[in-house]
Amino acid sequence: MHLGTVFYLAEAAGVTVRKEEVANSRTGTKGTAGTAQKLSAHTCARNKVYNSESPESEELLPGSEPKQPLPTFPAADWPELLQRIMSYGSTDAQNDVMLLGALTALGSCMERYVRCPYGGKLQSPCMQSFIIALPASGKSALSSIRLLVDPIHDQLRAEWAEEIKAYKKAKAAYEAMGKRSKIDAPQIPANKMFLIAGNNTGTGILQNIMDANGTGFICESEADTLSTAIGSDYGHWSDTLRKAFDHDRLSYNRRTDQEYREIKKSYLSVLLSGTPAQVKALIPSAENGLFSRQLFYYMPGIWQWVSQFTTGDIDIEEIFTTIGLDWKKKLDLLKAHGLHTLRLTDEQKQEFDTLFSALFTRSGIANGNEMYS
Repeated sequence: MHLGTVFYLAEAAGVTVRKEEVANSRTGTKGTAGTAQKLSAHTCARNKVYNSESPESEELLPGSEPKQPLPTFPAADWPELLQRIMSYGSTDAQNDVMLLGALTALGSCMERYVRCPYGGKLQSPCMQSFIIALPASGKSALSSIRLLVDPIHDQLRAEWAEEIKAYKKAKAAYEAMGKRSKIDAPQIPANKMFLIAGNNTGTGILQNIMDANGTGFICESEADTLSTAIGSDYGHWSDTLRKAFDHDRLSYNRRTDQEYREIKKSYLSVLLSGTPAQVKALIPSAENGLFSRQLFYYMPGIWQWVSQFTTGDIDIEEIFTTIGLDWKKKLDLLKAHGLHTLRLTDEQKQEFDTLFSALFTRSGIANGNEMYS
């Protein structure tokens, strides 16, 4: 909830709050017509109640961090694999970030093999998560998440390396035969990868997704990489992210060689982290479709030095690489079993609808129709 929401809800309830009085009361300056020398009796009474309930509370400057931190996720009986990943967070907020990062990364690997009916469609666990954090807030813990899917990416790159080697050999043999050859020219193999670079062009991102049979995972520790690429002359692929969230069809056409390519279903996941200012560079307004498709988590800042030697000689990268190899074995087994369709019980559906109906109404009152989606 931001300050504008406070004034909106206050006015909707018939309470008049003069912004100039509140601002001048903080600095002690004299306002126009002398009205800022003291607050209204109603506001003063509210301040006395607040101070009596919170004797240690102190006034905050606009834009500063709240003294009471935002709530973190409650303890839950997560699967053993997720608990291992979360255990390497040093704060509650880092545990949350590790959990969301792991869900995004591991969900991207499941793609079409795991699904759940929702809104008349089968939705796969392909999330788009944005971790918002101030500088020096501990979001570096998120960098280890990429290692969980590195074995999958490395396998695809190794397969491509073998295929390109065979292609070059076949091409050399074809060219040696010259015009007498009656066989078709060998086709260059698809450039397979799972980890897709955020620094990409509009057609490049489509090629990467299509070469990997509609799947992919963008993991960038600086959201600027994505926003700069999308804003470039050959970028403008924000629509690709929006379509991929709904597993929509992707296609492109080139006049050169009359090349046309398409993929019927797309399964792209995105994990980003960045400062609050980097959000607006990527998503300029609430009307941008990316706003309703991204999952946002705000990490509070760290205001005192944290020793970097408490973990001893533990190599976090090696540990997460090992976890990634274990996950790949589980994933291979999951894919071998075929499709997995998850369905909610009637009680879970009712609980879901009740919660989001209340959130829908509340967001409309507080922020208007911008938040409905």
